[in-house]
Amino acid sequence: MVATELRALWGVAVKSWRIFLSYKLWFVSDIALGFFFVGQALLIGIGLTGERNSEALRELTGYSDYVTFAVLGFMVLGFGLTFLSGFVWSVVDELYAGTLEYSFAAPMRRITFFLGNVLTRLLLSFAYMSLYVPLFVLLFGLNFDIVAFSRAIPVLLIGTIGMVGMGMATAGIVLYLRDPGPFISILEMLVFALSGAMYPISILPGGLQFLARILPYAPTTEAVRSVVAHGYGAAAMEIAYLSVLSAAYGLLGYLAYKWSEKQAKIVGLKAY
Repeated sequence: MVATELRALWGVAVKSWRIFLSYKLWFVSDIALGFFFVGQALLIGIGLTGERNSEALRELTGYSDYVTFAVLGFMVLGFGLTFLSGFVWSVVDELYAGTLEYSFAAPMRRITFFLGNVLTRLLLSFAYMSLYVPLFVLLFGLNFDIVAFSRAIPVLLIGTIGMVGMGMATAGIVLYLRDPGPFISILEMLVFALSGAMYPISILPGGLQFLARILPYAPTTEAVRSVVAHGYGAAAMEIAYLSVLSAAYGLLGYLAYKWSEKQAKIVGLKAY
């Protein structure tokens, strides 16, 4: 069974990789995005405070260097959107091509189908980060401590469970949308705004803070930043909250998607 799932995972990943290679400019846009994000963060920080370091930011987050703060946010956001966008667009692309039913009829688990479609994106994300970090150190003077940054990996993996669940739940929703493009774009912008990647969510209005904290992205970002800056002990509360939230999203996301797919089999994909 495991060998069968791994072969299916590899097959879906290879298909996704070939599609990616057919659009060469994706490499350029993906790499440029990281530099634009961090460069923008540096300019915003200097523009608002007159210098790169901010005492107000340090009091809010424990980070005085806005670039380091933004780079950690960018890493979590990019990783999280890989699952959200990857899961959703894997369904949408198959729906547009009229091949979703054939893919789902294949003898593999749904999570294998979804992870196969994002595996290429995940590997590319790690490759991009291995390129970004030394260049950010050289170009932007990023204060990079490999030991401190490596502490964030287990926390990021905990948050991944919730982000996978969020992606599956959203993939279930797009099964019923006639044109899911605008919905996906709005959702991605909302995730970006509430992720805490560019600014601490504590500065948001109360209602938006609440919304940010019940989505898996901002809690993951806050836990990662806390662990990198202060270690596991100081971040125990953030990690505990993230663990509960991720477990809930993982379970509910899976159940929501399975229910949506079951309903789609009954009523049909009328929009397509």
